[in-house]
Amino acid sequence: MADKATQETKVLKLCEEINTLLTVNESGAWKAGDLLVKVSAIKVGGKPLTLKQLREQYLPKFTISYLSQLRSTAEALPPAKRKKHLKKGVTWHDCEMARRSRNHCIKAKLATKDDSLDEFIDYMHKKKGEKISTKKMMKDRIEAATKENRNSRRLVVEQLKKERNDWTTSCHHASCLDVMASLNPESIDVVHADPPYGAFYKTPSGKFAEPESKGLETACDSSTREEALNLTLEIIEQAARVLKPNGKIVIFQASTEPDRPEVISLLRELGLGTIFPMYWKKCQPQPSDFKIPFSHETERILIAGRSREAFQGLYNGSGRTDVLDERIIAKALDYNLEYEEQPVSRSFYGEARRGDAKYGDRHFFEKPLGICKFLLEKLTYEGDSVIDVCGCTGSMIEACIELNRRWIYCESNETNYNLGVSRISEVLERVAGIKSEDDDASVSA
Repeated sequence: MADKATQETKVLKLCEEINTLLTVNESGAWKAGDLLVKVSAIKVGGKPLTLKQLREQYLPKFTISYLSQLRSTAEALPPAKRKKHLKKGVTWHDCEMARRSRNHCIKAKLATKDDSLDEFIDYMHKKKGEKISTKKMMKDRIEAATKENRNSRRLVVEQLKKERNDWTTSCHHASCLDVMASLNPESIDVVHADPPYGAFYKTPSGKFAEPESKGLETACDSSTREEALNLTLEIIEQAARVLKPNGKIVIFQASTEPDRPEVISLLRELGLGTIFPMYWKKCQPQPSDFKIPFSHETERILIAGRSREAFQGLYNGSGRTDVLDERIIAKALDYNLEYEEQPVSRSFYGEARRGDAKYGDRHFFEKPLGICKFLLEKLTYEGDSVIDVCGCTGSMIEACIELNRRWIYCESNETNYNLGVSRISEVLERVAGIKSEDDDASVSA
């Protein structure tokens, strides 16, 4: 009992000193943190007191969170290590922010436990005077990781061009209009177009987070409203020339407004007047102006051909709904990918945090593989030819490769082209490996 009383006296004395230090100024935070480390090592009744017990019994003026920050920062930077930083004018607050940022970055796979805390402290000190937060630091590291990934993809594509001329001739880093103009008339079964929409809204309140903060690519050519509409119309004109008599065009459209009359009128004018409107149902209404009582949970897809007969004979028993949701998408996939169950823009960050994807490996407007497979099986047979005119990350081409359709990939934006070609290469190697295993199995049998 005497020993317990002695230990309690020690704790009380140290806590009184902590109370005094923390009422002076920030400089007292370091000493208070060191004292908290000492207090936490004292065993009262056989075991150390928890921060909750310390607060309730000795330090009621301060929150548990603040006490935890004081102790953790002191532990992370003991006197010998912090000396060099204090000489440079680094404050306790800078070090505390750096410590928390490092922990968050480690959880998000943006740093490892081997990364020095000094690097984070230097970052905070250099940004002195700016509005810095853990989120800002993570965003900066995400952007750096994304940039590094872009550069590595560029090198990969350059090497692929040297080694794989047999298929890179089907990948075009060029205007899709130029590529389509070079094709023979009536040579394509399906033109797939996911063009820029030029019609997006962002709330002035800032509730719509920038996609870059999630490590998603947002690069897009012809992104203004007028450019986007003109490109869509020119794609339709070229499609009417290259499509076979029973060919179809698939056009993704913005959900933020009704079908644009210019698009519908041109389709009919060019003889593609049999139009089936479809909807991709996402998991929740999209961000928009929160003053308005409605938002959009769907994305519009127009499928057009020259006649109803062009669509006959293609039904494969997969359902005739005009609403594509996660159930339809999952059914269209031969394997289950978690990110297919919800819009890529919502699920990618979690994947990156788990280390399942690199930052910059997805695009904010990427379409799920399941939708591409569903549409191909509805509109084509094996061996049919498909041109993806705004190929971006290559979702439709991956579907073509897996379902044995001939394909042409077009993308004018360099960042997206490198991303798409890298993905296409990986898919080709994976599919080739599966076929090789199947061939070996049949020979053994």
